[in-house]
Amino acid sequence: MEQLLTLRELLQHEIDDLYSAEEQIIEALPKMVEAASSPQLKSALKNHLIITRKQKNRLDEVRKLLESQPKANTGLMEKIFGSNTKCKGTEGLVKEAEHIMKQTEEDNSVKDAAIIAAAQKIEHYEISGYGTARAFAMQLGLSEVEKLLTETLNEEHEADNELNGLALFGVNVEAAQHTGLPE
Repeated sequence: MEQLLTLRELLQHEIDDLYSAEEQIIEALPKMVEAASSPQLKSALKNHLIITRKQKNRLDEVRKLLESQPKANTGLMEKIFGSNTKCKGTEGLVKEAEHIMKQTEEDNSVKDAAIIAAAQKIEHYEISGYGTARAFAMQLGLSEVEKLLTETLNEEHEADNELNGLALFGVNVEAAQHTGLPE
């Protein structure tokens, strides 16, 4: 593993990590949609899948913009094949989401609450990553990169707020009514 020696290299690492995260989320969201029972939750997750695909495309734009900037310490294999970064954070969060969905299969409302909790953890991870990358781009004077990252960051906040609303004013209320005890 090569050392990251500059803020520019650290930014590139963050972008590669976010790109991997978006790829993993695109793969995971359909499973969450299928597992959800709440029509509103299904709709929110489907809409976020569409937005996530756009975010991945936006990261392609960011990558192109960063390619136009000189980059030190790029190895030959990376120049030819691109980054092979795998976002371990998202990988862990997706595994955790799959695990909690299996553990809550018995009660749809509890499973929906678990799906929202898992999705919000992923959103918070993305908010952190996009906020960090945007701060790096801002510091480096990469205004177009900063603008694109801000657009995605705002979408991640919106998704988190929507999930929070679904939880507080619907799904969690329903789940709280189920004690799991025989009547």
